Amino acid sequence: MMLQGALLTAALLAPGVVSPVRSPSAGNVTQDNLPPLVDLEKAYDSGRIAKAGTIAVPAGYGRYCSLSYASGGWAFDWGDAAADPCATMLASSPGGTIARAGLWSKTGGNNIVVRCDDGASLLLYGIDGEPALQQAFNENKTKKKCVFTVAPKSLPVLNAPFAIDDDDVSFTNGFDFARGFTVQTNAGATSSKVGYKGDAVGYDGHDGMDWPMPKNTTIKAVQKGVVLVARGRNIDKYFPNCPNGSTRTQNEVYVLHVVGTGVYAELFVSYYAHFDTMEVSAGDVVTKGQTLGKAGSTGCSSTSHLHLEIARMSNTATMYRRHLRVPATEDYDQTTMIDPYGFSWHAKAGFDPWAWRAIAQGQGALSIGLWAAGQAPDRD
Repeated sequence: MMLQGALLTAALLAPGVVSPVRSPSAGNVTQDNLPPLVDLEKAYDSGRIAKAGTIAVPAGYGRYCSLSYASGGWAFDWGDAAADPCATMLASSPGGTIARAGLWSKTGGNNIVVRCDDGASLLLYGIDGEPALQQAFNENKTKKKCVFTVAPKSLPVLNAPFAIDDDDVSFTNGFDFARGFTVQTNAGATSSKVGYKGDAVGYDGHDGMDWPMPKNTTIKAVQKGVVLVARGRNIDKYFPNCPNGSTRTQNEVYVLHVVGTGVYAELFVSYYAHFDTMEVSAGDVVTKGQTLGKAGSTGCSSTSHLHLEIARMSNTATMYRRHLRVPATEDYDQTTMIDPYGFSWHAKAGFDPWAWRAIAQGQGALSIGLWAAGQAPDRD
């Protein structure tokens, strides 16, 4: 049985579109009847999603759905882990398109971005449990063209990519959340490059986290999934002058991870760079903790280290789903990276700035704390 949710009022729907209501008949509306996944190359992406396998959703999470209608109407509802709010709403008001669909925390924190009226309105919410979703609906129910993007503050499913008790591993650069914008640091200063503790990172636009470690340290998959790409890539365009002892060819691996099932699955890609050697190939199915390769300094790196990024591929600032295909000769469009520590420093707005400041450019995604208990690598 679904928890009490919030639905669009009839006044916001165009004539001929019935206001979504919960209906006993919704049980015979299957996910096969839902609109196609948005922004997916069906043959490639659906195949990779299926091949990746399913990571079980931890207890305490439910499903939500945000629908859009061509008339400018919208619908937003949520339920428990077995609910199918998209199908329920579409059963009573056909013709909608899934704008967002994913997971929310029933007892923990949730972050929500609401965009209405073609982006003229942007509201942020960070409240525990169901009240976050209810308040987001209540404060926007008189508006049109609203899209609700929800992210639980924590979804603990990832393991560390290396032995976290290894004293030879240190931490240097964090992910630059400012991304060229001016952000207030924890110290009260302003900066265009802000890292994991609200302090400056090594350089503007750093896409991930760097852990220096001895060459040949084992690098492991953070969860089960499918390898999208494992390759050596020439990066002359970024670093035409390599440090002594490094190479212009950067060894790197992308792995897709799927948490949950169907239209509510949350998709993530883990990206690992600078391998000395790689032990997987594109299309391989990997298990959690499986060796991907050995650490190195390929790719114009000055020292052996792991560069790790986690990107959201579902429910980003501007998309329901992102394409999973990685360009053959270029790096992937890294515009939806997130902090797997759950954005653990305080921005002036109280929200991960990358989650919403770059929305106009089609970039950004709400960060989620993804490390399982005891698996978060040290960043000190």
